[in-house]
This record gives sequence, structure tokens and C-alpha cells, in this order.
Amino acid sequence: MKEAVKILIADDNPVIIAATRRVLESAGYTVISARDGEEALEVTRTQRPNLLLLDVNMPKMDGLETCRRIKSDPQLAGTFIIIMSGTHTDSDSQVNGLNMGADGYIPRPIANRELLARVEAMLRIQAAEQTIKKYSESLEELVAERTRDLREAQEKLVRQERLAALGQLAGSVGHELRNPLTVISNAVYFLKLVQPDADQKIKEYLALIEKETGNAEKIISDLLDFARIQRVERETITVPELVERVLQRYPLPDSVNISLDFPVGLPSLNVDARQMEQVFGNLALNACQAMEHGGQLKISAAVEADSVKIAVQDNGEGITPENMSKLFEPLFSTKPSGIGLGLPVCKNLVEANGGQIKAESQPGVGSTFTVYFPPG
Repeated sequence: MKEAVKILIADDNPVIIAATRRVLESAGYTVISARDGEEALEVTRTQRPNLLLLDVNMPKMDGLETCRRIKSDPQLAGTFIIIMSGTHTDSDSQVNGLNMGADGYIPRPIANRELLARVEAMLRIQAAEQTIKKYSESLEELVAERTRDLREAQEKLVRQERLAALGQLAGSVGHELRNPLTVISNAVYFLKLVQPDADQKIKEYLALIEKETGNAEKIISDLLDFARIQRVERETITVPELVERVLQRYPLPDSVNISLDFPVGLPSLNVDARQMEQVFGNLALNACQAMEHGGQLKISAAVEADSVKIAVQDNGEGITPENMSKLFEPLFSTKPSGIGLGLPVCKNLVEANGGQIKAESQPGVGSTFTVYFPPG
């Protein structure tokens, strides 16, 4: 509607302002005015008119300088400006005004009908430009969205190809790799047994070999677990019993304090206990790795709706929002070691047992992984 179109008349002649105002208001436009260039610039900043009718000769700042300043301001450059003058009507003056950034130049005197026609033509051009700008922005968003979709599809295809190769690798060499690792582990155990008084350097190297052998063993286990179809052998087990098994199988470092919170009367679970030991052991070890200098690990359980939920919570470094959506994707990892199969294996095992796993995290505060099971 025309009432929504605001036109600013900038002229030091009150008679011209009044006459032009009558013409424009009679056509339904909202009209505001300024008496000099500085005021015109300020009104443009504060009221953002759709169109500015600008006289050339004005006090404090002439129309050409006012036009230049408006067009050079990124916040105001979209303001449409028509310069109007009864003295600077020659061709050079008009070219100079347009070079200053004006969108139009009208020599005075001008008939009312022609003034309205020029104003309406300029507003149509402005509306068309705004429409084109919106279409351009929408197109840019669409292109960006399609580019993201294409990139995600490519990444998914690469992951699938890598997973297929990993599956073949796991099936063919996984067990063969475990044999030399077992020999190395046994050798380390024997050396520690027969050399209890070895110097500190030897003990450090033996501990390093033992640690890295364990890491390699875990990578192989993850490969095999991810590649093969999981068979569930269910048994009834309470949550405290399950967690006790986890902590015996996966001892935590001394720098991590653990607290347990299990309410009385918590329903038992009907799950594959060995698989769930692996799940919660992996979650507990991940939590410890997130607390490099030690921290608090809490394992709690509760009944929520028709499920028993078990939460593993740490106060470590947390996970960034951009990584949260990728946590359970195979081959995604933020760790310098490992191949990114630990959490996907956990997810597969939990779902094979009829459960769900969810993650929440806040960078710098910590993470919570919650597993939901139907009661046994």
C-alpha cells in the first residue's frame, strides 16, 4: 500500500516542500521533510525513507554531497535518490548528479502528473530490485543447501566404501593380528614378572608397550564387532551387578573418582550381559579419556516411563555441537588414536538388545551417555 511508502523531501525552500508534499500526499504517500543536507542525512539514518527527493542548493551540506554520503554508507546505500533542481538543469549537472550515485535527476519546473509518474516509476524499479535481491538470496541459500547435501552424500559414500573395505579386512586378518599381539602381551607380562627390580626406564617402556598393545587389541575388537552380525544371548541381570562386572573388567585410572547411584527396587534387565559390559566399559573409558587430568565419573540408573535408563556422566572437556551429530557414525573420531568404531559398536549392541542410546554434551562442562532398556 502507498501509505507504507515513505518519501523524504529535502529542500531549503518551504514553498517547494509544501507544494511537493500536497502532490505526493494526495496520491497516498507518507511524506517527511528536511531543510538542509545535514538534516536530510540524519532523517535518512533514523527513518529510512523509500525515496529521497533531494534539492541541489541547500545550506550546511549541498544535495550532491548529501547524495554521496548516503550512497557511500552501507546501511543507507539502498535508499533511492532523485535529485531535483531548478538552477542546475544542464546536461553536465545531471551527469554529475548521477555520478554521485543518484538514481534519477529531474530538472524543475515539472508538472505534477510527471512528478508522480517519475516517482511511481522509481518505486517500481525499487520494488523490482528488492524482489530480485530476495530471489538472489533464496537462490544462494538453495545452492548452499544443495552443496551441503551433495557433500554429505559424498562423505556417506566414502564412509560406506571404507566400511566395506574394513569389513573385508576384519574378516580376513583380524584374528591373525590378534596372535602376535597376544605374544607381545605375554612377553611384557613375563618381563615384568622376572624383572621386578628393573630400572625405571625399562618399566616405563614396558608400560608403554602394554598400553599400546591394549589400544591395538581394542581396535581389532572394534573391527570384528562392527563387521560381524551380533547374536544376543540374554540373561537376567540387575544394574548394580552389571556395573560391578564392568568396573572389574575395565578398571579406571586412579585420577578418576567414581560415584554410583542406583535406587532401591530398580527393575532387572534381560540383556546379553557380556555385550553390555562391552558397551558400558567403552562409555566409561571414553569418559576417562575426556578427563585427561582426572575428574568425576558418575554412573546412575532410574526408571523413566517404560524404560530403565543407565547414564554415564563425566565432567570432562565435552563435545562440540558440530561433532554431536556425527558421534555414532562409523569411522568418525576426534581422538588421535583409534578408528572411530567404538560408539557405533556400542549403538549396534544396544539396539541388538532392544535398547536405545543417546548423548548430551556441553563443551567445557562434560558429557552424558544414556542407555534405555525395556525392563526385564
